[in-house]
Amino acid sequence: MIRFVKHKDILPEKWDTAVLESPFRTVFCTYRILNALTQGSTWNALVMDDYDYVMPLPERSKFYIRYIYTPFFLPQMGIFSAKAVTAAIVSDFFNAIPKTFKQIDALLNVSNDYSDIESHTISLVSHQLKLSAPYLELYAGFSQNTQRNIKSARKQNLTFQQDQVTIQTIIDLFRNNKGQENSVHFKDADYQLLDSTANILKEMGMLDVISVHNTEGQCLAGALMVKDFDRYWFWFSGRDNQFAAAKPMFFLLDEYIQKHAEESKWLDFNGSMNENVARLYKGLGGLPYPVKMINYTKKTYWNLLLKLYRKIKS
Repeated sequence: MIRFVKHKDILPEKWDTAVLESPFRTVFCTYRILNALTQGSTWNALVMDDYDYVMPLPERSKFYIRYIYTPFFLPQMGIFSAKAVTAAIVSDFFNAIPKTFKQIDALLNVSNDYSDIESHTISLVSHQLKLSAPYLELYAGFSQNTQRNIKSARKQNLTFQQDQVTIQTIIDLFRNNKGQENSVHFKDADYQLLDSTANILKEMGMLDVISVHNTEGQCLAGALMVKDFDRYWFWFSGRDNQFAAAKPMFFLLDEYIQKHAEESKWLDFNGSMNENVARLYKGLGGLPYPVKMINYTKKTYWNLLLKLYRKIKS
């Protein structure tokens, strides 16, 4: 039987067991990290039987209307279990989401069979590179343009460093450059949440802070790499636009790939639907794979919003 469990009643140890015994086990959906990523809001859950299957339900409300959402910086979510997450299980969980939630925007994970609810999902794309081959073999799989950019970067006398700059330095690189664009909608609270979550992951020994520097010691680019169980996540990154011509991000990722070549892990680029960003990942040998998101709106939700809008206008 699937039941809705409020956050205060979730059993952390049983929760983590279900997540960490799943074929797609990830630190991102452990009890502690979910708490960090939903700071300022809350999350409840659907639980089947004795935590045989679990599904987090982060929630917010707007105009007193409750909805399920996927927090920023959470790559995948969905249903976790040591057992197979079949199409019937996914459908049962979808139907068990309480009717009080009028909008659902919840990422699934790659172990979830979504075929029975496909009409209620949208398709996103991520990219990943299997690191098990020797570096030269991986490099041979890079595009010619990517190889040219790496060679150009190597001529700049750049240096790769790990855990030599702060988490905040990487966040500021993004915030003061890409973060100034209109397409970026992060607020102060989002950056604070990222910083606090990254520090927890660092404390757990599950975060690499990597950076690229020029001969003057300036940090040109950097990334927060989450060391998950079977993959490294290219979780968050930033670069100084003034030094874009030095190709520091190509240098950064190439160095990280060299460092972890021949490991039985994946480098997960964590996106992207942006064509230019996707080209970078593909150029580094990243193969696209689908990620599904439940995207469902109950009709009464829009009716309520319309009524509220008319009431405010009147």
